[in-house]
Amino acid sequence: MAAAAAEDQRYKLQKIEDGDTLVVELTSGTERIQLAGIDAPEDTPNPKLQRDAQRTGLSEDVLLSIGNASTSHLKSLVSPGQQVMLSGNLNRRDKYGRISLVVLDEQGNSLNEKMVADGYAVVLNRYPLDSAFRGRLKKMEGEAFDQKRGLWGEYREFATRWGNRGE
Repeated sequence: MAAAAAEDQRYKLQKIEDGDTLVVELTSGTERIQLAGIDAPEDTPNPKLQRDAQRTGLSEDVLLSIGNASTSHLKSLVSPGQQVMLSGNLNRRDKYGRISLVVLDEQGNSLNEKMVADGYAVVLNRYPLDSAFRGRLKKMEGEAFDQKRGLWGEYREFATRWGNRGE
């Protein structure tokens, strides 16, 4: 099967699910889109939240607080009804059934990069990414951490444990 590319088309944003997941109206119907290569904390109780709580030793309530902050930040960057551009392979889905893509706002800014640069998401180390894109994301993550942006500032102690960043 040939890869279906999403390049150079605009799509209507229907909903922001959490800090790394959007619902977008594609020509084939509504789809859940994961911001490729990044992870944001959970903002609703689910199995991943439980795994994160076990992995970090943080309570689910603390994790939900940082997840809500991440989701709120994404909502400040883009709103339902706006047009977004998608970059990547429409056939590549993650283990949760979401299509993993780079999502650009109406001005052409990458939401994936913005969430990491602003300190509200981390780079997924095991996710297959173009090495240049991964390098940019990792640099942005390090700068956000060093400059105490986003979660690295307000929730530093908790975000450090969630994001696996030792100080």
